[in-house]
Amino acid sequence: MLGNINFMFMKYFKNVTNLQELRSQYRALAFKFHPDKGGDTAIMQEINAEYAKLSKLLIDENDTFTEARKSYEHQASADILSKINEIINLHGLVIEIIGSWIWITGNTYPNRAELAKAGFKFMKNKTAWSWHSGEFRKSSNRLLDLEEIRAYYGSETVTNPTAFYTNLLN
Repeated sequence: MLGNINFMFMKYFKNVTNLQELRSQYRALAFKFHPDKGGDTAIMQEINAEYAKLSKLLIDENDTFTEARKSYEHQASADILSKINEIINLHGLVIEIIGSWIWITGNTYPNRAELAKAGFKFMKNKTAWSWHSGEFRKSSNRLLDLEEIRAYYGSETVTNPTAFYTNLLN
C-alpha cells in the first residue's frame, strides 16, 4: 500500500511506484481503451480517475520534491493526460513519455498539422515532435540526443499497445 491507496482496489494501475511508471501505464491504457481507439468511454473515465488519484498521491508523498516541484508535477500530470487524449486518435505515431515530456516519433509527417495544432514542436535535431508542460529552461549547454534523454530519464516505447497492456496486468 502506498499512502492512502490500497493497490488491491486499483483496477488499472497496479505496482506503480513513481510518476514515470504511472504516466507510461496511462499512455498504454489510453491506446487500448480511449473511445477514439474503439474503447469504452466509461472505462476511460475510470482510468482517468485512478490516474488522477494516484498521480496526486505520488506527488504529495514524495519527500524529495519541493513545494514548487509538487505544484509543477500536479500541473504536468494533468497536462500530460490532456495532451495524450488530444492526439490518441492520430495513426502511425509512437508516443513516449520521458520525464514530463511527451515525445512523438513514427509516421508523423501525415499528422504534422494536428501535432502542431496540439502544441507539439518539431525538434529537427532529434527528428521527433515534443511537448513539455509549462516553460522550459535548459540548465546546461550540453545537447543530448533522444537516446541519451531516454537513458537519463527512462522511457518505454509502446509500439504494440495491446501487448504492452497485457504485460501490465501480469
